[in-house]
Amino acid sequence: MKNKLGILGGGQLGMFICQAAKKHNIKTTIFSNSQKFSARGFCDNFLIGSFSDTILVEKFINSSDFFTIETENIPLQVLKLIEKKKKIFPSSNIVEITQNRLKEKKFLNSISGIKTAKYKEINSFNDLEKFYKLFGKTGILKSCEMGYDGKGQHHINNKNIQNFKNYKFDGYVLEEVLDFKKEISVLVCCSNKNTIFYPPVENIHKNAILRQTIHPARISNEIKNKAVMLATKIASELKLQGILAIEMFLMKNNELLINELAPRPHNSGHWSLDFCKYNQFESLIFSIFKKKLMNPEPINKCKMINVIGKDYEKKKIFSRKYKFYDYYKDEIKELRKMGHYTVKS
Repeated sequence: MKNKLGILGGGQLGMFICQAAKKHNIKTTIFSNSQKFSARGFCDNFLIGSFSDTILVEKFINSSDFFTIETENIPLQVLKLIEKKKKIFPSSNIVEITQNRLKEKKFLNSISGIKTAKYKEINSFNDLEKFYKLFGKTGILKSCEMGYDGKGQHHINNKNIQNFKNYKFDGYVLEEVLDFKKEISVLVCCSNKNTIFYPPVENIHKNAILRQTIHPARISNEIKNKAVMLATKIASELKLQGILAIEMFLMKNNELLINELAPRPHNSGHWSLDFCKYNQFESLIFSIFKKKLMNPEPINKCKMINVIGKDYEKKKIFSRKYKFYDYYKDEIKELRKMGHYTVKS
C-alpha cells in the first residue's frame, strides 16, 4: 500500500498538509531549505538542505511514494528530477506556468473566455516609460518570479517613475491599475476520479497582504456560478491533478478578471479547517492518493482573519476568544503571517 507523501517546503501550508495526511494514515517527509520551519513538529520525517543538493534530492525521492509542494517557488529542475521516477502533484508543467507571472498571463489569455488585467512585458526603463503612458501614467510593476504577499511590486506614477531609471529589469511585467469592486477566490481540486470546488470567498487585502477572508463571498449567485465555471475551465486546461486556487477581480461592470493562480492549498481556503466537513488539505490528500474527492460541505458563514507581524503578541487573547492557529514562525517580522483565527459570522 502506498502511503508516503513527500512535501517540498515546510511552511504553514506544509504543516497543515502533514496534519491532514496524519488524519488519513499517510506518512509525511518534509524537504526544507531552512533549519527552522513550521511543519517540523508535525511531519514524520524531514530533510534539511539546499534544493540544489542532488544527493539530498535523491534521498527525498526515495523517501516517499508521491510528492507535492507547499510553495510554487521550487526550482523547476528539482520537480523534473522527481517526475523522472515518481509522480508529483501538481505536475512540473503547471508549476512552470504558475511560478512565472508572464507565462501565467500568456497561458490565461490563451484560453477562450478568460481575461486578465492588461499587461506589458518590461525589459528596460524605456519599456516602462512607454507602457506606463499607455496605461494612463500609472501601473503596477511586478516581478515575474518570487512575488507573493506584495513582494517585488511597485506602484508606478508620475512622481516616482524616474526612480527606476537605473533599475535592473530582469523579468518584470507592468499591469494596469484596476478599479475593481471586490477580490474573490475559488479553490478547485481534481483527482483522476472527479472534481470538486470550494465556494467563492471574498478577500480583503491591505498592503497587498490578505487580511481577511469572508465565506461565502457577498456576490450574486450568477457571479458565483461564473467564478466556479472559470476556475474549473482553467483547471481543465492545466490538466490539474491536485488543488488550485484562482484569485479573481470582480469589476464594477460585474466582469471577472483572473489575477493569479496558486497550484497548492491557499491562505484564502483556511476557513475550511473549521467550517467544512472536508478541508482543502484533506482534498489535496484525496486527490494525490487516488481517492474519490468528497464534497467539502461548508457548515456556516464565517470569517478567517490573518494575524500579521506584531499582532501575534496578542495570541493568548486570540486563543481564548477564537480557534487560533499558530504558524510557529522563528521570529516576528513586519507584514509576516504569524497565524490565523476563524470566527462564525
